[in-house]
Amino acid sequence: MTLQYGRILLFTALAAGPLAAQAQVDSGNEIPDVTRTYALVGAQVVQAPGRILARATVIIRDGLITAVGTDVTVPFDAERIAADSFTVYAGFIDGLSHVGIPELEERERPERPDDPGYPPDEKAGILPGLDVRTLLQADEKSLADLRKAGFTAAHVVPRGRMLPGTGAIILLAGDKTNELVYTGETSLFAQLASARRMYPGTDMAVIAKMRQLFHEAERRQRIEQLYADDPTGIQRPSYDPTHYALFPVINKDRPVFFHTEDALDVHRVLALRNELGFKAVLTGLNQSFDVIDKLKDASVPLMLTLDLPEDKSGRKPDDKAPDSTEVKPTDTAGALPEAPEPAYNPLLRVSDQKDLDAETKNLEARRDAERKKYLRNASALDAAGFAFGFTTIDTKARDVLPNVRTLVENGLSEEAALAALTTNPARILGMSATMGTIEEGKMGNLVVATGSIFDKETKIRYVFVDGRKFELEAEKEDGKGSDSAAAAVAGTWSFTAATPDGDVRGSLRINDDLTGTITLDIADEEMDITSVKLEDDVLSFSFDLDNFDIVSVSVTVSGDEFDGEATSDAGSATISGKRLTDPKL
Repeated sequence: MTLQYGRILLFTALAAGPLAAQAQVDSGNEIPDVTRTYALVGAQVVQAPGRILARATVIIRDGLITAVGTDVTVPFDAERIAADSFTVYAGFIDGLSHVGIPELEERERPERPDDPGYPPDEKAGILPGLDVRTLLQADEKSLADLRKAGFTAAHVVPRGRMLPGTGAIILLAGDKTNELVYTGETSLFAQLASARRMYPGTDMAVIAKMRQLFHEAERRQRIEQLYADDPTGIQRPSYDPTHYALFPVINKDRPVFFHTEDALDVHRVLALRNELGFKAVLTGLNQSFDVIDKLKDASVPLMLTLDLPEDKSGRKPDDKAPDSTEVKPTDTAGALPEAPEPAYNPLLRVSDQKDLDAETKNLEARRDAERKKYLRNASALDAAGFAFGFTTIDTKARDVLPNVRTLVENGLSEEAALAALTTNPARILGMSATMGTIEEGKMGNLVVATGSIFDKETKIRYVFVDGRKFELEAEKEDGKGSDSAAAAVAGTWSFTAATPDGDVRGSLRINDDLTGTITLDIADEEMDITSVKLEDDVLSFSFDLDNFDIVSVSVTVSGDEFDGEATSDAGSATISGKRLTDPKL
């Protein structure tokens, strides 16, 4: 059997299945509304970051906020909601997202074109004319998942590689696709994602290709203008959909939302922006702490990623205190002193095997210190004076609010965090007149929570989208035993692992007694999974890769999807997958 070991690592981790019921369930408005007028009475209303009304009432009628204040008369036909124990926020806005867009269909390894140095645009991921509105699906589960996190609107762009297409603003509610759309052709989405097995196959090649396309489009536009002014004696210009889609960008009528992965991406994208002169919004920015000065000089809008690095320290935020029978020194107040986090020592050198433990702890301290830099990224931008929004690209809906809270715990002020969820994306996307704050005349997009949205104990009870009410309920406690959890992960799962050599796919079968097998598309036989454990929402197991190495997998499961990590002596990799069959089948 021939295999790429790194590729195997990735797809093995996909073995997890859905194990825990979702913390909240959406009523889905199965019963038709008897009124489109709602009154939230006696709530704490956060009209905007830093603007709070106590014991106020908010009236929504026919999709619009018609009144907000402490002296508001409730209309006779309104559905009255006692909100004296609730806090009301403006609906959150996702600054860049793939919500509502189905994932790209699994494909075989792309067929090498006849001329890989000059492939067709669509094969190379160059589709600037693709309108995301043609891809939206109103029944996409991701819409409800993100809405449960308090989001009511999103700037959505197609999935893809270099130039996936044009974006649109959507509302996160609608029975039909056209009901989702708020406004279209809002942006051109771009990223330094190279093509596979063809040009442009590297980041620098992507930049060169973008430069080429931009100049070709400029030339074609000049020819079009000459022909429009006086076509006499001029050959009719041919139509090119790629070039024509770039005309609004050249004219600065449409911004380029450029997604970046690291600090080097930021340098390259800003250099290209300066050279070609297009309007840009930078997104992603997970290493912006290293380019603060560069971003200040560029003066471009920012959408910061909510995809945060995983905590691999093994420490749990809710770990219990040490047993009271254990004698430990205390401070003057009688409390146990807080142990300082171990500091990384860059000068540490190991010369004896006995010191390996010290080296391991030193490297773990370095890893934790690097993670801290990412967690403090948002606070660094805020301290530097940037007013940014958030993007949920590469972030699971269930992680969005916990990750925002993590940013707050690491120095981002609550006002800045709320602005990044509401007023900032509304301003950047040109929607401040209708969204982002709770004011008379604006859309009825609201989040109603049991307390501060930054408190991890807070639950979202209602979300209003364009005046449409969605009620969320607490998860029931039954059905959480190990037997039911095991049954929930049972079934057949497909997975895909992205590797430097291309995608690796496979399938996983988990039985209701937590035994199972895994099959890989680049392996010759089925393999048993062993050491299977199911704890809360984490499934872990191992398997022997054809006597090649033992691969350990740990995956977090949510519904019919999972993601996680596989590790072995050779390294680690990430994977994701979906369930194909019902757990009971």
